[in-house]
Amino acid sequence: MTLASLPLDFASVRAARRDGVAAIDLVAESCRRARACAGDGIFTALVPTEEALARAEALQARAEAGAALPLLGLTFSVKDNLHVAGMETTCNCPAFSIHPAESAPAISRLEQAGAVLVGKNTMDQFATGLNGTRSPEPLCRNAVDPAYIPGGSSSGSAVAVARDLVAFSLGSDTGGSGRVPAACNGIVGLKPTLGLVSTRGLVLNSRILDCIPVFAKTCPDAWEVLDLIRGHDPQDPYSRPDADAIARGPAPAAPALLAVFRPDDMPFFGDERARASYEANLATLTRQGHRFREVPFAPFAEAGRFVFQSALVAERLVEYGAILAERPEAIHPAVRSAIAAGTTYSARDAFEALYALQALKRQTYAELEGTAALVVPTVPTIFTIEAMLAEPMARNTAMGTYTYFVNPLDLCAITVPGQPRSDGLPSALCFVGRPGDDHLVAALADAFATA
Repeated sequence: MTLASLPLDFASVRAARRDGVAAIDLVAESCRRARACAGDGIFTALVPTEEALARAEALQARAEAGAALPLLGLTFSVKDNLHVAGMETTCNCPAFSIHPAESAPAISRLEQAGAVLVGKNTMDQFATGLNGTRSPEPLCRNAVDPAYIPGGSSSGSAVAVARDLVAFSLGSDTGGSGRVPAACNGIVGLKPTLGLVSTRGLVLNSRILDCIPVFAKTCPDAWEVLDLIRGHDPQDPYSRPDADAIARGPAPAAPALLAVFRPDDMPFFGDERARASYEANLATLTRQGHRFREVPFAPFAEAGRFVFQSALVAERLVEYGAILAERPEAIHPAVRSAIAAGTTYSARDAFEALYALQALKRQTYAELEGTAALVVPTVPTIFTIEAMLAEPMARNTAMGTYTYFVNPLDLCAITVPGQPRSDGLPSALCFVGRPGDDHLVAALADAFATA
């Protein structure tokens, strides 16, 4: 195998290093691939190759001197709403520009572990969308079939991994942005418990709902990254005090009782291939010895509506209110409409939304009592770019059918590729767990993915 054809998953990169390939050569190859795709709408900015190679060379010298660098030789990219010192943060809106003095802690931890940053990824503007088309041209396209949406809002982060440009990437997730694009591109998306990873250095949609997910080729790869970036951050008021203590490693995935939604409750928007793939994925779990208990979808769906269809959307005005007021023409029309909706709510509306959401949390937790996890299709369907652009609001909402509710209910989740659809597009299964059960859902997902 040549360096040009080397897969960039962790196992392949580490095997190459054992065979004598230097970290600087692995980083150079990743940079070459990224630059070859510079016009494909995957990146908003690339780290200059000479800077990346200098970083790799310095890391190699440290490793040879005895430093423990578990990610040596691995490259990554980050969504363009995460701060990187020395790089502009735009949230894919050129008129919105931040020049951070320091990187987000999650990025610094990865660099300290030996990984080399290659670039910043495109996204649905202001992380407001689940389809990947709410951005300037050129549009990011699906890695499996470029006629289809890549999913969003972390579109470039997912496609960069799926196309083997980097070993892993980071995104953000409010209503599914760490899971939908992973599902659309046939890779793993690990969305941690809220507060498990510091969100300092992230341009926030919602301080109470946002988290930093990991995109990777395999569950172990994603988990290794999560285990490095997790931990309590005393400078982040929403960081969990127990972030250093809760489950440190994947748990054995013994046959378990899993919650599933009642089939008659589940919309697939006329996509029978998606329904068939979901049923095939459940059959795999059955062969593994898992049992199912049906629960109603309605309370979960109601919780999901709070992301965009409640006063909670007004929180986006904290970060984006100024540009909405001063430069509305600089914002993508669909994004502008979603953010502007926040101006129509009152403080009373916000409190009533929080009260209602707390009641739904209690109700849904009761439904999940006694089960190891909830299993759902990550997405109910997938649209072509043409179809999404023809009906951008309703079809974007459809993509979040099985993801919107997770963060409002303070749940963790991981999506993994499942049985391919009959048309060759990927399917995905998402394992959803209680807060702090990240290790459990990761173990269940890995066992399913490797079945």
